[in-house]
Amino acid sequence: MFAARQLAALLECAPMFAEILTIGDELTRGEIVDSNSSWLAGQLWDLDVTVRWMTSCRDDEADLRRAVTEAAGRADLVLCSGGLGPTEDDLTVDVVSALAGVVPVIDEAARARLEMFLGARQAPMMPLQLRQVRIPTGATVLANPAGLAPGFEIGIGTTPVVCLPGFPRELHAIWAAGLGDRVRALREARGGAPRIARRIYRVFGRGESQISAACRGVVDDVPGATIHYQVKFPETMVKIVIKDPDGDAARGRLEEVDAALRTRLGPHLYGTGDAALPEVLGATLRDAGLTVATAESCTGGMIAQLLTSAPGSSAYVVGGAVVYANREKERQLGVRPETLASHGAVSEACVREMARGARARFGVDLAVAVSGIAGPDGGTADKPVGTVWLAVARPARRDDAPDADEVDGVVVDTKLLTWPGPRDSVRLLAAWWGLRLLLDAAGGPR
Repeated sequence: MFAARQLAALLECAPMFAEILTIGDELTRGEIVDSNSSWLAGQLWDLDVTVRWMTSCRDDEADLRRAVTEAAGRADLVLCSGGLGPTEDDLTVDVVSALAGVVPVIDEAARARLEMFLGARQAPMMPLQLRQVRIPTGATVLANPAGLAPGFEIGIGTTPVVCLPGFPRELHAIWAAGLGDRVRALREARGGAPRIARRIYRVFGRGESQISAACRGVVDDVPGATIHYQVKFPETMVKIVIKDPDGDAARGRLEEVDAALRTRLGPHLYGTGDAALPEVLGATLRDAGLTVATAESCTGGMIAQLLTSAPGSSAYVVGGAVVYANREKERQLGVRPETLASHGAVSEACVREMARGARARFGVDLAVAVSGIAGPDGGTADKPVGTVWLAVARPARRDDAPDADEVDGVVVDTKLLTWPGPRDSVRLLAAWWGLRLLLDAAGGPR
């Protein structure tokens, strides 16, 4: 039972709100993707800091002044990235200095690093280059192990404002060098902020609305709990967040929710955390000591690409065949001409033979095969665009059904996929189903 005293404490908890401000014309013109905001938000989330706003503004003095002023007025912490370089459109130091009521000064340690950098290249120092080693007077310097422009922290009113370079590798390096610890200290000094327990459940094979319906009410009676959904085609991530002043209590309630949620998601849940299906499958294959090969038509090597995207994949991926033409299905995999003549390339009979052929020719434990019509053309009334057949050849098991397709100790499992969507979606969905069938053949996630 969740005591009334604990509930009152939870309601009194004031989360620490942050704002992330990214600066640059290249962002507002759509020339680059703002990866810094998402990365910083993830780091803050791990420290129990809630990002309430994300904003971007161009390299314009008035716009930047307004953006920083508004952020400092409504957030407990502001993290800015961009505008610390040497060119005339890098305005962050000047604007933030003015808002703090100070003037920019050269950071001598950063100047020394710049001089060393240029000296090693026998390049002269230009006055313009000194712009990137300035900070507001009185600011706390955040050393940049990966670049020349230092980051810094300064107060605007009562709000700490942290300014960082726009290059992601430099921003990441400054965070690792101590900024993460500084943010943690700010959050702990604030006091009263709730601790957050959370878990990501990765689901494949059901749409968002179906998943939401299955999960309805699972957190209704759990104080401080919320449920969130994120579609990242072709999977959906279900996220449980539980807040409580006591971190152990939050984690305990998360474990209670965990069992109920796993039951509701059933076999469509393939893993939790940050590891996506290729990594989950790779770990399962590696732990089980299984090897795999691919035989692909409509996916053109996408299954093999996903399999080998995981580090260490050479331990379980042996090889693959891309067989678009029917003659290559015959030559490389041993598909019988009469099978193609009677059933066509997009058929259960064809992918069965493709999977068996790949398993035998590559000498592996598991082989996945796929053949389909990805579109936009090529469909028929019987086999419209989006029709895909998949098969996995695997060793027979004791729990196989009596009518399992077993020949010489090998069983082939098949799946028909019908997805009348865009070509890229059909191909990606088919490739993921190939991975999912392999995961099931390997015994499921471990």
